[in-house]
Amino acid sequence: MDPVKVAVFDRINRDRLAAGVPAVAWDDHASRVADEFCANQIRENTSGHFLTDGLPPYARTSFAGVFGMQLENSVTWKTTGSSFDEPSVNLALEGHASMLAEKPPNDGHRRTILDPDATHVGVGYALSRGEFRMSQEFLVRHLAWLRLEQLSRSGVVEVRGSPIEGRRLLFVSIGWEPVPRALTREEASGRTSYGYPTVEEAFVREGNQTLKIVGTTTLDRIRFGADREFAFRFEPNRPGLWTLTFHTSALREDRIVPGGVATLWVSGEARPPLPAEAR
Repeated sequence: MDPVKVAVFDRINRDRLAAGVPAVAWDDHASRVADEFCANQIRENTSGHFLTDGLPPYARTSFAGVFGMQLENSVTWKTTGSSFDEPSVNLALEGHASMLAEKPPNDGHRRTILDPDATHVGVGYALSRGEFRMSQEFLVRHLAWLRLEQLSRSGVVEVRGSPIEGRRLLFVSIGWEPVPRALTREEASGRTSYGYPTVEEAFVREGNQTLKIVGTTTLDRIRFGADREFAFRFEPNRPGLWTLTFHTSALREDRIVPGGVATLWVSGEARPPLPAEAR
C-alpha cells in the first residue's frame, strides 16, 4: 500500500492500456528486490543497472527466487540541497514520464514500459537526503513454479517446473558469461544498458530430433509428465554465470516468447558471498 508504488503502478497500467497493450499484475517479490537494489545504489553512490558487485540485473532477480524474464528500468534523481523539495511520489512519476517520453531509436525504457509480453511489474525506490532512486522490474512470468536442485556433489543440476495454465514449454536456451568481477563506482554507473548472454546450447523435448535452435547445440533433454510438468538435467562445463531461458507459447499459437529465466552461479571454489539483494 506504499503510495509511491501505488501511483507508479497505476500510471504504468494507464499508459499501457492507452497504448493498447494489456495491464500488468503487481509482483511484490520483484518490488522487494527493487527496493534493496535502490537502497544499495544510494549507499554505493551508483546509478543505472549495476552495483559494484558486477551482477547483471536478471541474475539479481533470479538469485532472489524471481524466475520471470526480466527487463529493468532505472531512475536517478540528485539534488545539491540537503533534501528534495518535491515529495517522493512526484519524483517517481516524473521519472516514469521522462522514460515514457523517449523517442526512437533511443527509447529502450519506453519500450520496456509498453512491452506487450510483460505480465508483471515490481516497483522499488529509495530516498536518502539528496539522493532518489527508482527501479521498475518488468517480468514475463509464464512459469507456475520452478525448482532447481544440485544432485549431490556431481555438479549436475536437476530442473523441474510447470508453465502457467494456457501455455506450454517449447525449449530452454542456455547462455554463459564469466563470473562477475567487482566494478568501480564509475564503471557500474557507466553501464547504462545490459543484455542477456549469448546462447550456446538449447534443450528440447526428449525424442524430438527435428527441432533445432539456430546458433546453438540443440539436445533432446526435456522430459514431460502430467499437467505439462517438465524436468531435465543440466551439467555446466565451466565456471561462470549460466542463464537458462524458458521459451513458451500459447497452447494454440506458434508465437514463441521468453517466459522465464533462472541464473546459476558456477565456480570451482566456494561461491563468493553476495550482498543481500542477490541472494
